[in-house]
Amino acid sequence: MTMKNKPITPKMHSMMDYALSSMLMTVPGCIDMNDKAKNTYRTLGSGMLTLNSLTDVPGAVRPVIPFKTHQKADVGLLAASVALTFSKPIWKDKKALAFHLGFLAMTTTQYLLTDFDAA
Repeated sequence: MTMKNKPITPKMHSMMDYALSSMLMTVPGCIDMNDKAKNTYRTLGSGMLTLNSLTDVPGAVRPVIPFKTHQKADVGLLAASVALTFSKPIWKDKKALAFHLGFLAMTTTQYLLTDFDAA
């Protein structure tokens, strides 16, 4: 996808990542999905939170990771999330699968609409 003026700025991306990581760490515990899936999302959310808090964008706790490096990590996160779709704890649990597909759609959209060159 090529867009000249992508609407999500680095600051917006950062705020969205904070929201997404919080969602990953809390929502699975609020809906009745299996414990392996809940733990997977908590771990994923913690990783996202750590990456985001260390990325050099407004809102960082300690800005040591360049935003372009964050972009590469996001590609890895998306690839891992696609693969995770087919893991047994997610694939076999309807609630986990629905949550996962929603998360995957949100993160893919966020990635595609982020202006990674604006940093």
